[in-house]
Amino acid sequence: MDYKDIIDLPYPRDDWNFLMKHPRMSIESRAKIFSPFAALRGHNAKIAEAAERHLEDNRDEKMLEKMDF
Repeated sequence: MDYKDIIDLPYPRDDWNFLMKHPRMSIESRAKIFSPFAALRGHNAKIAEAAERHLEDNRDEKMLEKMDF
């Protein structure tokens, strides 16, 4: 199959029938489609917990260093 019968047809975007079947999407709708989403639920919370633990560990280490003089 070489598609010679359709290869040179114009793109149907300017065709009224095409626009009636496939109306243009609003900017807000497009933004919803392409906006980021949380693919891994709870991932950000776990990262925040790990960061907090790390900060607490660093605080504890610094307190011990100060006490050792």
